[in-house]
Amino acid sequence: MQEKYEKLFYELKPDDIDLGSWTNKNQAFLHGEKDIPGAYMYAGFQMIYEPVKLEQEPIYHREEENLIFFGAKLPDVFSSWDAEIHVYLGPDLDHMEKVVVTDPTLIRVPKGWFHGPINVVRVGKPIYFQAVLFASRPGYFKKLTDGTVYFAEEETHRRKFDPENPGPKSAPWTVINEDGVGIYSETGTYDPNKAPNSRNTVITDEYKSQPYSDATPLLAPKPALTETVRPVVLAMPKEETQWGAWCPSPQAYFRGDMYMENANYNVGFQVFTMDNDMEAPHFHQGADEYIFFVGPNAENIFDFECEIHFFIGDDPQHMEEKIITKPTVVRLPPTVWHCPILFRNMKKPLVFQAAFLHGTWGTIIESKGESKSQFLGTKTYEYMGDNVRFCRFNPKKRCNICGACFPKPGEYKKEEEK
Repeated sequence: MQEKYEKLFYELKPDDIDLGSWTNKNQAFLHGEKDIPGAYMYAGFQMIYEPVKLEQEPIYHREEENLIFFGAKLPDVFSSWDAEIHVYLGPDLDHMEKVVVTDPTLIRVPKGWFHGPINVVRVGKPIYFQAVLFASRPGYFKKLTDGTVYFAEEETHRRKFDPENPGPKSAPWTVINEDGVGIYSETGTYDPNKAPNSRNTVITDEYKSQPYSDATPLLAPKPALTETVRPVVLAMPKEETQWGAWCPSPQAYFRGDMYMENANYNVGFQVFTMDNDMEAPHFHQGADEYIFFVGPNAENIFDFECEIHFFIGDDPQHMEEKIITKPTVVRLPPTVWHCPILFRNMKKPLVFQAAFLHGTWGTIIESKGESKSQFLGTKTYEYMGDNVRFCRFNPKKRCNICGACFPKPGEYKKEEEK
């Protein structure tokens, strides 16, 4: 394989660090450009077993971050959820808001926003936690009592993590919504005008975000959120899909700006259980994609037994094959052709996590047939994305990838044998 493609593959390694009984030891991280040249993504796979403060005081990043709190039994992160987390965030220290998380939730932290403390106050069932920072060399800033700004590299901070010692003391901050407020009962970021409850919908009734409400017993009442913070908090929609036994339902999938205005991220948390093939050769325009292949056990993603044939190349006629047999992440810069992905010898299920750093997911494929261009040697390409894709059975309905039209694994195999 050409070096320019080989360096886009990174085999995840166990991060041998003991942070205490509140989390697992077999953690894994993508450390940005330290692991993959040109990577602008720092992401971890962590568990939370007991109450803990992940950040004791407000910090901020120069880059956007997405905080994901799920139940630890993938793919059904909903029935495996039982916890309460208090997250504080805001655009500045004078306008911090308290978000009480009681459902599987994604919080988008825009660049420059302060966030923390992150106080895990109750853990009825283990929590799957993933913090995704769009940075090549991650670090954080803290505004101090004397007005200066303190900087620390994220990796150094994480390895010296001490719940009792937050380091240099932060300047005071004000929580504007914590006392004397009513119960917040809106439906997160779900916009009925953007996704009406009808056959001609972007997302169907059952895909709605759960209300940010006191639906479960709480250790603290849920305070109202302002129109500044409310749009960046999403109780994840529960997607009941028809992909088949090879990809069980329900799924947790964050569909970027379809679910959250101004989102810059698309990501799924799917579990594959048997041999199958995915996708025709394509590329993405304008943003990186990172594809993670890890074991299905969130406590130990290195429990991995399958074989993945990943194709990548200059164009559909010149693809190279990489065989993956261990937990791996692949960085796919814009315009790099990739796919199909062939899943073989699936002795154990795996988690397939495709993370696209843009609010609108889309692919570009090579058109079949001759180009209609007047210029010799040109080719025609087709774009397919969330903003233009419609249901095969109802042309008036935006596609939500429910899986009703997907080929079955047996049909893929028959094509391969021809």
